[in-house]
Amino acid sequence: MAADALAIATVHVRSWQTAYRGLLPQDYLDDLDPARSLGQWETAIAATDWPRRGVLVLTDATVGADAWAGTHALGAVIGFAGLGPSRHQDGGERGTDVGELQTLYLAPGRWRGGAGSVLLQAVVDQLRAAGFGQATCWVLETNAGARLFYEHHGWRLDGTSQLHDWGRFVVTDVRYRRPLT
Repeated sequence: MAADALAIATVHVRSWQTAYRGLLPQDYLDDLDPARSLGQWETAIAATDWPRRGVLVLTDATVGADAWAGTHALGAVIGFAGLGPSRHQDGGERGTDVGELQTLYLAPGRWRGGAGSVLLQAVVDQLRAAGFGQATCWVLETNAGARLFYEHHGWRLDGTSQLHDWGRFVVTDVRYRRPLT
C-alpha cells in the first residue's frame, strides 16, 4: 500500500479543495499540493497495525466488494479512511474502548454515488473487529454536507467541540459518536 501514498494524497487534496471551498480560506486551499503531503501519507501507511490502526483504501475495483483489511484489488484509488484508537482524551477514553475515524475522503467525482457509504461501513466494521465498543469522528462544524452524511449513517453529535488551529486560520470541529456493539 505504500505505492498508494501519492494517490491518497491526491484524493485528500482534491477533496479538500472542493469540500472546503467557502469554508476555509481560498488561498490556503489553492496552496495545497499532494507532493507536499506525500511523506505524511507514507508515514501513516507505515504505521498500520491491523486490526486497530491503519488506512483503508477504496479503489474503483473494490466498490461493492469485501476486499478490505488493509489490502485491495488493483484499481484507481477513489477514496481512503484512516482509523485507530481515539486520539482525544476526555474522561479517560484515549486508547481504551473508543476507536476513531480519523479521516475519510473521496475523489470529488465519486461523491453521492454510494462509495462513501461503502467506505464508512468498512471503517465501522474494522473498528468493531478491533474490539472497540464506540467510534468517534471530528467534523468541521460548518461542513453541513459531511455532517448530514454522518447523521444519515447513525452518527450523533456528542456535545463536544474543539478549536483546531491550522496556523493560518482557526476553525471549530464538532465530535460525532456511534456505538459499535
